[in-house]
Amino acid sequence: MPATIHNNVVSGPEEVLIPGHLSYGQFIYEKFKQAENKIALISAETGESVTYKYLLQCSVNLAEALRSLGLKKGDVVALSSENRFEFIVASHAVIFCGATLSTLNVTYTPGELTHILQIIKPKFIFSSPIIAQNLYDCSKDLAFVKNIILFGEYDVVPSIFYNELVKKHVDIDDFMLADVNGAEDAVAVMCSSGTTGLPKAVMLTHVNFLTLSAHMKYYLAASQGNKKQAVKTALSLIPWFHAYGFITTMAVMCMHIEVVFLIRFDEQQFLETIQKYKVNMTTIVPPLAVFLAKNPLVTKYDLSSLTEIWCGAAPLSSDIQKMVCQRIGIDFIKQGYGLTEVTMACCVDLTSGEKIGSCGTPAPGMKIKVIDIETGKLLPAKEKGELWIKSPLRMKGYMGDKAASDALIDSEGYVRTGDIGYYDEDGFFYVVDRLKELIKYKGFQVAPAELEALLLQHPGVAECGVVGKPDEAAGELPTAFVVRLPGSDVTETDIVQYVAGKVSPAKHLRGGVIFVNDIPKNASGKILRRELKTLLPNNTARSKL
Repeated sequence: MPATIHNNVVSGPEEVLIPGHLSYGQFIYEKFKQAENKIALISAETGESVTYKYLLQCSVNLAEALRSLGLKKGDVVALSSENRFEFIVASHAVIFCGATLSTLNVTYTPGELTHILQIIKPKFIFSSPIIAQNLYDCSKDLAFVKNIILFGEYDVVPSIFYNELVKKHVDIDDFMLADVNGAEDAVAVMCSSGTTGLPKAVMLTHVNFLTLSAHMKYYLAASQGNKKQAVKTALSLIPWFHAYGFITTMAVMCMHIEVVFLIRFDEQQFLETIQKYKVNMTTIVPPLAVFLAKNPLVTKYDLSSLTEIWCGAAPLSSDIQKMVCQRIGIDFIKQGYGLTEVTMACCVDLTSGEKIGSCGTPAPGMKIKVIDIETGKLLPAKEKGELWIKSPLRMKGYMGDKAASDALIDSEGYVRTGDIGYYDEDGFFYVVDRLKELIKYKGFQVAPAELEALLLQHPGVAECGVVGKPDEAAGELPTAFVVRLPGSDVTETDIVQYVAGKVSPAKHLRGGVIFVNDIPKNASGKILRRELKTLLPNNTARSKL
């Protein structure tokens, strides 16, 4: 993508602005209707497939059923599930009704669920059986939750069955979508970790989603311009409850690309799926790139159909990029950079490897500046500072937290990312560190402050500090430095198990516990995490993917 640099601000191509009155639901409806009987989704686990027409029919059926249950514009509906056919139908039905969809991580603990439910206040909750009990326990006393709608056929908790709601046939041509104000109405609330570690509810509008869909089409067209093989089949592995997985999958489907999806990562199934379905495109995170680069199983499969691999959620090293390309024969892995607060993609590298290690140039309509974290000065090329982004994809705000929304955005409309990076003389960006100190474990954000607060509740812990330990496969592993309380004989195992019992899997202390005599702090009492990192063992950890 062409970039321009003026007064130390890097700008992407001109944006084709989306009219503010348009509806993302109407966009989906029309795109799915156009595709008719083309295959839309295939389950890699079962081999079952469904067409775009089938998904649209189920979506309008469910939308009418939800309306009959009282769903209206402005209501919020939560959805927590692994990747499955019903996930797409439920999402579309909610959007067709003009309501707001909120996708929730299936690994949330009761504390995390209770926190986010109190913020979003959903009228209905769609759930798969794997998280139904947890959701029921957390919502049964919340007056605003009217029903849990359960996927599957087993009566796990008191609920309404999804299968019953989609039975009544509705004529697609007669179906009327809710009117929305695309620029103002939230189509989705995606969860993003804040500095406290508890999820923040990021409100994204219809225009945000429409603009991102236009960008995705632009990226793919630009990337495929010099290639003979068009993308016909994509593999979706990133969980759809995650903004990265959900937004990219929706955009790809609206391009009428056949999507094969996986419920979870299994080494053999992942490779077999690419080979069996001749997958052309997939989105990954760095740990998957490490797997493709180093696992001996990879060479036993034919992955030559792959022409597009897009990597996001965390920085990908140039060495791993090169290893993957050499091993499977792809020309280049496209690395991107983004955050939920600006509807994901801010930069995408659409070169053929000339800027390896870069996450690319700003997306259409994006302006990015680099600010010195000490002086606030606007920095020129090659100087590191905090990235600030101005974009038509900026969120509407954090639901229920106006103060946090206001603190994130400056007077010119730039979003403070908390990420440290720089740009080169051509406007290509490189992300090198995180100012906000969040640990990235396999693409998930882990807040040290949350784990520290939890550790301090342990009777054997006097002081503590948490940092990320570099790990080749996972990115970073949460690691705790602990000062024992006098007289305490608490062990590493005690603390690791204690934390594991209270937080979701991404936050487990996989980097272990290091006992120290004191925790370094500055004059105001803030933990000096950079000093703690110097105490980490020199050898880089290697975890199992």
